[in-house]
Amino acid sequence: METKFAPSTQRAKLTPMCYCGQHNNKDGKCAPLASDPNKGYCHSCDKFFDNAEKKPYTPNLQPPKPIDYHSAEMLKKTFKNDKNKFILFLKSIFESAIVDQITKMYNVGSSKYWDGATIFWQVDDLQRVRYGKVMLYDQNSGKRVKEPFNHFTNIHTILKQKDFNHKQCLFGLHLLPYNKKPIAIVESEKTAIIMSLVDKEYLWLATGGKGNFKYEVLQPLAGKKVIAFPDVGETFWNEVSSRLNETGFNITISDKLENQEFPQGFDIADVVLQQIEEKKNPVKTNERKSSPVEVPELQRIKSSLSTDTEELEELARKLIPEYESRSERELLFSLKEIKKFGDQDAKDLILTMRIKQIIDYSKAGYYFLSDSTPY
Repeated sequence: METKFAPSTQRAKLTPMCYCGQHNNKDGKCAPLASDPNKGYCHSCDKFFDNAEKKPYTPNLQPPKPIDYHSAEMLKKTFKNDKNKFILFLKSIFESAIVDQITKMYNVGSSKYWDGATIFWQVDDLQRVRYGKVMLYDQNSGKRVKEPFNHFTNIHTILKQKDFNHKQCLFGLHLLPYNKKPIAIVESEKTAIIMSLVDKEYLWLATGGKGNFKYEVLQPLAGKKVIAFPDVGETFWNEVSSRLNETGFNITISDKLENQEFPQGFDIADVVLQQIEEKKNPVKTNERKSSPVEVPELQRIKSSLSTDTEELEELARKLIPEYESRSERELLFSLKEIKKFGDQDAKDLILTMRIKQIIDYSKAGYYFLSDSTPY
């Protein structure tokens, strides 16, 4: 039987200190066994421990089962998308040729399991087909069909491959080796596709689920600059990113959708679709139930990114002296003085400087010029 360890998100809570007693377990490198938290493996010590006996031990380990992959031929056979309801929904809003280009780039396929169903293939950065998620969307609304039951399954279940040992990866990860853009992460595959249609500034990747925002899935992004756009009201990603940033990751969590009267679970693609719908069917101001955002989220981000890089570099040197650092509060104050910016515009500009790698920040939360670190 394969040895299983507790999930990475629970390790620090189950074992606050390493079994050796020499260091804490904030980074989760000490992994307790799922069956017995008193026993586990410490990556730092490179030893197995039995906490009850306070000494290292050698467990009866079984080698992990090899990961199974789907064939590339199977993936290619699913690219007949003329009846795909999700893609037909997209084509009712966006230019058909662009939709075909983006869905092909992301390996979006179709399944006959439900009429017009969509397959979101997860292909890793070595071009191995790890997983095929199958979902049905309503062609008119673009929302998932959940009645009379949740239309969600996967390819290996459909094929009755009971022993298929899959390990998920980020949706869109196969594009990473050729990527030169800033990386943006969202939760749903649908959102990654829609954002790729409207915003070419980023490489949009999706976790495929809230719980997939974790080390095992995000590991290929370690050391890369990443901005994550969680759903409205989601705090789990903030907690995970804080821990990951202590171990070599560089993830910024966008909070731009918070406090904007959007409902719980709303995401950045919902904002885009809402704006498109409002342009098609304008509502009189006195008939609005609520005004969504004074300046649309997407337009703010794109407007900020369009600022000339040399101009931003010159401004950054005014804000942060060479080989010194500044807190966010100090930067916001300086931007108000120099540019007469409000808090939101100033925060957008700081984020843009980070995305363009003009400034960086330390673990203590201080910003410095990327080419003259004080640390």
